[in-house]
Amino acid sequence: MSNPADAKAKEVEGKLESAAGELTGDVGHQIMGKAKQVQASAMNAVENLKEGTKSVAHAISNAADNAADSIADKTAGNGAKDHS
Repeated sequence: MSNPADAKAKEVEGKLESAAGELTGDVGHQIMGKAKQVQASAMNAVENLKEGTKSVAHAISNAADNAADSIADKTAGNGAKDHS
């Protein structure tokens, strides 16, 4: 249960529960509502971390591909020289 839609639903649920607790004076509902909002923030942080990790992995992969291509180009260039 850690995608943006679930996190948003949890945030809304928390806000509603917290507001209901404030209206009725029920401190337990206020605390539970705030706790659900914190949980939603944590879920969003996990998603952001996943996306950041994917982005870094993609950048590393591109850099490795570019390095391999560069090495292959240099090796091909050296192999074409006449050593007579």
